[in-house]
Amino acid sequence: MADLGMWVHANPNILKNCRTGHMEPEDDGSNPDFDPEEAKKVLEDADPYEARLKPIAKDVSVKISEKKQMPAWSVRTMGDTTEFMTVSKKLTSNSVIVVRSLLWPGAYSFFFNGQVFQIYLGNGHKFEHEAQVFPLNPPKVMADPSEYGDQPEPTPLEEPVVVEEKKEEGEDEEGEGDEDDE
Repeated sequence: MADLGMWVHANPNILKNCRTGHMEPEDDGSNPDFDPEEAKKVLEDADPYEARLKPIAKDVSVKISEKKQMPAWSVRTMGDTTEFMTVSKKLTSNSVIVVRSLLWPGAYSFFFNGQVFQIYLGNGHKFEHEAQVFPLNPPKVMADPSEYGDQPEPTPLEEPVVVEEKKEEGEDEEGEGDEDDE
């Protein structure tokens, strides 16, 4: 799964109308020869659907600058790649394959132990080199903060046990010693 050729698009692509499907054409009544099938075909020709199971390696490259382009997807292996045998005699590893979209910042797919997980942490804007609007990339997902150490309960249900220290001979209640001799 660490190879770009192993991944395909399973969901429908997003069209130019910002949807995954074309809207039904409506007859405004001004055209007597209106054919809904013909109108739908014109819409689909202007903004065609892409194949659902198209490999991500065949996606159009992302233009980063005037001269530089990058593949639309980045595939990385994260974690410990050491393989080991489980009790059920299955070869496994603790590594995670991370597939990140450069065209849709914030779109991630993960492969771990035979399962695929997907998450989108973006703002809904495609990356465009020539865009007049510069949306911020989503923030990096950071690790959890360190935990505080164990502390005594601030409002205990039971009275805490108070240990009194033994007083040494010659000390009074305030612990200052015998001052009457002077």
